[in-house]
Amino acid sequence: MKRTQLRCWCEIDLAAIDHNLRVIRRKVGPRAQLLCLVKANAYGHGLVPLARHFAAADCQMLGCANLPEALTLRQAGVRLPVLLLGAPLDPEVPAIVSGGFALTVSSLREARLIARVARAKKKIAAIHLKLDTGMHRLGADRDEFPALLEFCRREPWLAVGGVFSHLASAGEDAAFTRRQRQLFDRLAPRDLPRHLCNSAGILTDRGAALDLARPGILVYGAAPLPAAQKLFRPALTWQARVTFVKNLARGARVSYGGTFVAPRPLTVATVAVGYGDGLPRALSNRGAVIIGGRRCKILGRVTMDQIIVNVSGLRGVRNGSAAVLIGRQGRAQITANEMAGQAGTIAYEIFTRITERVPRIYRQGPGRR
Repeated sequence: MKRTQLRCWCEIDLAAIDHNLRVIRRKVGPRAQLLCLVKANAYGHGLVPLARHFAAADCQMLGCANLPEALTLRQAGVRLPVLLLGAPLDPEVPAIVSGGFALTVSSLREARLIARVARAKKKIAAIHLKLDTGMHRLGADRDEFPALLEFCRREPWLAVGGVFSHLASAGEDAAFTRRQRQLFDRLAPRDLPRHLCNSAGILTDRGAALDLARPGILVYGAAPLPAAQKLFRPALTWQARVTFVKNLARGARVSYGGTFVAPRPLTVATVAVGYGDGLPRALSNRGAVIIGGRRCKILGRVTMDQIIVNVSGLRGVRNGSAAVLIGRQGRAQITANEMAGQAGTIAYEIFTRITERVPRIYRQGPGRR
């Protein structure tokens, strides 16, 4: 399909991804390898294309949330090692071991099950041990971790590829983060690869990068700490087409429920995007798009497939005109962080809720630097 026929689409700038990887590598230092997160459709940027790009960009490992994501990568020919960051369901373990994916292990029960499956399949299972340092989502408690580590070290059917934890408040609570790191330093053995830093951790504590860093949203150019945003380039631009333009009289009610009433004669444009594409309904009467280099406010409620925006005084708006939801047009820009703030959420959710019916187009093919 020609781009002029697309109603709503995202463009992914792979050169921006490369730029962000270079910045991250400078921050974590030459010792740390990179485990790039591609879970949740690569934060909405496209699971397989981004995994292939990371492989070409000399990243050492990929992070998925679950088995279906990992299987999708293998079926697409992506051969980088994959760590499954979520806890496995017991019935998934045989397929994970057979597929050669690394499992996150948080308990002796999990370790014993994986070892039994690996022994039955006569295939050594790759695992990373998780220590709960304060997130309380996954991981062995400090009192349980030594026994888990000892069991996995002596079990011949388990290969411990790393020990890790997760920072819960990096960039928000320095004292809590320091306690997490101190606990990790005390219990995580130094003869195994160690990893601790997520995106916020990479920005706040270079020394915590250790042997492996796990950049997520930072790779895609949305810094979780506003002060660092100037260092990174947003990779995703989200656009949609104007489908209809009309004039409204003063007093006209707009969209479902008539929650916006025109205070004067207005020119409005209907844009082919809605919450069915992932645009938050919370942007009703408060969000904006960019058309012709100018911000145009969303009027009334966001509907499933369409929004209505104010284009009064803007010349040349017609069927097929491009409206930018996230990205830059001329001097005007809307970032994912800005949209998230208006919608009362975070950029992670904005990216990952962009639905599959929105095509992704990639600029600059992957290549080694």
